[in-house]
Amino acid sequence: MKLISQINIQFFRSIKESRIKEINELNIFSGKNDVGKSNILKALDLFFNKTHTNFFEDFNKERLLEVRQQSVKGKQFIKIQITFNNPGTYTTLPEKFVISKSWDRLGNLIGIPKDNFDTLINRNKFSPRNIEISRRTLTGFLNKIRYTYVPAIRDEKFFFHLLGLLQETLFNISGSNNGTDFSDTLESFNEQIGGITDQLKHEFQSVTGIESSLSFPSEISELFQRLVIDTKSGEHDIPLKLRGDGIRLRYIPTILNHIASKSKYFEIWGFDEPENSCEHGLAKELSVNFQTNYLMHAQIFISTHSFNFISIDSERVSKYRVFKKLDSLSSEIIEIGKKNLLLLQEDIGLLQINEELSKLYEKFQTEISIAERAKLKIIRYQRPYLIFEGKTDNLLFSSAYRSLKNQYIEDIYLLNEHDVNDDGASLGSGATFISEFLRNHIRKLPTDNIVIGIFDFDTEGCNQLKALKKQYNLITIEGFENVIIYKNKSNPNFYGISLVTPNFRSNFTHNQKPKHCHLSTELLFKDEEIPISNRAYPTLFDNTVFDFSGNKIVFSEKIIEKVNDGNSIDFSGFEKTIELIEKITEITGANNV
Repeated sequence: MKLISQINIQFFRSIKESRIKEINELNIFSGKNDVGKSNILKALDLFFNKTHTNFFEDFNKERLLEVRQQSVKGKQFIKIQITFNNPGTYTTLPEKFVISKSWDRLGNLIGIPKDNFDTLINRNKFSPRNIEISRRTLTGFLNKIRYTYVPAIRDEKFFFHLLGLLQETLFNISGSNNGTDFSDTLESFNEQIGGITDQLKHEFQSVTGIESSLSFPSEISELFQRLVIDTKSGEHDIPLKLRGDGIRLRYIPTILNHIASKSKYFEIWGFDEPENSCEHGLAKELSVNFQTNYLMHAQIFISTHSFNFISIDSERVSKYRVFKKLDSLSSEIIEIGKKNLLLLQEDIGLLQINEELSKLYEKFQTEISIAERAKLKIIRYQRPYLIFEGKTDNLLFSSAYRSLKNQYIEDIYLLNEHDVNDDGASLGSGATFISEFLRNHIRKLPTDNIVIGIFDFDTEGCNQLKALKKQYNLITIEGFENVIIYKNKSNPNFYGISLVTPNFRSNFTHNQKPKHCHLSTELLFKDEEIPISNRAYPTLFDNTVFDFSGNKIVFSEKIIEKVNDGNSIDFSGFEKTIELIEKITEITGANNV
């Protein structure tokens, strides 16, 4: 819902004069500490909820200095002007209109809210049948808006207010669904709202992961006391007000969303730092709910430092930078976009880092999920488990195994799965992932499966293999040279190996010098299968050694296409690596007998 389309603020707190355009359904204000982010949300709270303000505290200090220098006492005022979109149900109101409110030096609201109807009429943008009816309708429209401000510090007073709104909503729903007087007995009232509270309980649990129960006072005389929310902790029910800030915080947007979904009002939220008391995972989940579920029932304004919110990219979201110029007392507010990236170098640099951190966190979560799936798969199936660096390695080794052994590799071994993102890049893949898995996750596996991580024999593969040495011993296996093999010190079933260098690539690897290693799975094929465009030469003076460069997916698909078309492909370069895998399986299996 996009009820507000523009906000103009004059002389309120740190905001001397600012026009906030391109207001969207979710509006995110970010910046350093003490630059005035919260003042935008507080200005909306003043506009919608208050007729009086503490003028001494709320009048802009820079403007106060100007007024004192000019001795113009009459120009001390606070003004907030909001441009509204007609939600479509008010035929006597313009499609878009402006309402302004002002407060004098005593902090009192000056007169009634002012509209721009006359200006619209003069510009032929509004043709009401009766201007007085339109203004009466406007009063009703403004009374239908409920702005809820959630401060950064959520104290007992705020929770008391929030639970009051929830109870009011439950009462209204129950009353509207039953024509009888529910005050006959509290028991019958509880029956009426049972279905409603069950729905809310399910919403709580889905968002928080905590079982909850709602109850009302047991006596009629206590009917108008606050409802009670209990949360489960083991076998015990603990009142929400006694839980920690992190637990209580997780309920706030859920309760607000439930209220908004049942509300007779147009709901607008001002939420200060929703990430407060949230660890990263919860903040991420919270940001997802803000940009999806919560926007269905409310227009939302938030201030935040969290990259989970700052990195949101959606057509329904507007983001703003709030800052103060050097030696200035007043806040500046500008929309974050491509045009001002250079002007916002300091803050945008922070935002870009935050976006990268968010992507890295998502990748980390994906890799953790893949590792957990791998562990379950290993435990479930008693077959050797092979972890190649990427999806294309799986495809090429599967084709090689079929060609060399006339068998499907999947019938003999379990292969690690590789997720792919929207750009086609593998997730839960690469030498780093294999090394991490073999060092950390492997220790949690109660399994007798043989697990072999197969690294490219290139610089990165060598370095990640070397990272295993605290937990793995470097070993040799007779008959296999030009290869690196590590065996786990405490579990003899776990190995990390490099590709075995074929004779025709003998100058592509060196066991002791990783920077001179260039062998990836693609280079197990002979040169006739490697297009010139896929060869990246380390120096301009030697064309006998090169790295594979380019799209590995396209390359592997062309190889498989040739195989499917009946073309002869030389897979001999894969043979020694497959033999090493078989040898490890043989000797390890024999040792376990």
